[in-house]
Amino acid sequence: MRSRWLAMSRTVVVAMVLLPFCTARADVSDEADVEEEIIFRCHYEMGEFGVEAVQLCIEAENSAVKALSAYPEQAKAIISRCTGYAHGYGWWKVKLCVDQDIEAEAALAQYPAEHAALIETCRREVEKQGPAKVKACADQRIAAKRK
Repeated sequence: MRSRWLAMSRTVVVAMVLLPFCTARADVSDEADVEEEIIFRCHYEMGEFGVEAVQLCIEAENSAVKALSAYPEQAKAIISRCTGYAHGYGWWKVKLCVDQDIEAEAALAQYPAEHAALIETCRREVEKQGPAKVKACADQRIAAKRK
């Protein structure tokens, strides 16, 4: 019983100490919810490594949330998809997913017109997995045609 109380009080103390570091905003959620989520995720995942590790985690997560909030309107659909897919792993993973999809979409736009049908086939096959998966599919098929 005492160990549970100590663990709970430690969590509350760490949350109170680290709360001022949570200043980022996210389009996907209420700011207070994002702050709380980041604190608890970082404490849960990094707490055994000490307060400094938790603080670094919170800073990295806030940085990712802040970056996602600054993306242009055209990226909202990708952000939404990546949030649904990767949010459980942290905001840094969402940002990584978004960055990869934006980069893949830009690359796909540069492919020669002769690959348009192949790219469209890949889009239908991978459905909602995003542009990075479409590009991987298209690249694999283009390489196979060359052999």
